[in-house]
Amino acid sequence: MSGEPLFSVLIPTRGRPEFLARALASLERQTLGAWEAWVVEDGAGEGLLVARSFLDPRVQGVRNRGQGQVAARNTGLALARGRYLLFLDDDDWLLDTAYLHRVRRAQEMGEALVYTGGLLFGPAETRRLEPGEVGPWLLKDNRLLASGTALPRAWMDRLGPLDEAMGHYWDWDLWLRVYRAGLPFRYLKGPGVGIGLHGGNQSLGREAERAFCLERLRAKHGLGPLALKNHAELAEGW
Repeated sequence: MSGEPLFSVLIPTRGRPEFLARALASLERQTLGAWEAWVVEDGAGEGLLVARSFLDPRVQGVRNRGQGQVAARNTGLALARGRYLLFLDDDDWLLDTAYLHRVRRAQEMGEALVYTGGLLFGPAETRRLEPGEVGPWLLKDNRLLASGTALPRAWMDRLGPLDEAMGHYWDWDLWLRVYRAGLPFRYLKGPGVGIGLHGGNQSLGREAERAFCLERLRAKHGLGPLALKNHAELAEGW
């Protein structure tokens, strides 16, 4: 790769090559081409094979330290060269081909944590999640989708890396750190991302593990009681 990209897209992956291919294809369809993607392989290596198959110098594959999906994102973070970071899970994808253009325009209005809504594709139905403008509700619910969320790379130097102890709630922890630092959020209306709902992702299943991580998040931020929810439940209405 030559030159510095505008966006660094961080994609952790483990054992889902067909989903990863869909995520990368959605990046290649973007009308703004100033991006790099760091595919961080946390499994047997299928993700590295998918990354290489694209024959796109903007798509780079690297092995993780083997310590899970949050560590994988931190591995990508350490390599990122873009002005802005954008998170994208391997089983999600960008629906709007102009999404990176929209994020760039939003950042030009004043740097912020930029986020969007999404369509949640389940086995039986599709639901829409529009989180709305960030407010005090962020202390009780995490309506923000990690995929499609972008923030200035320099903010991470101020806030520190993603907290691997937060597990499933690494994203909510980051949003809370941004919120309490008084840094701005900016909402892009519309379903900018597609979210795949299935038993193997972070939105469904693993209740005991998720409850453990949620209690860690609550204790770290001094929050009140938190109900265990997923984005599919939030999409039904709050």
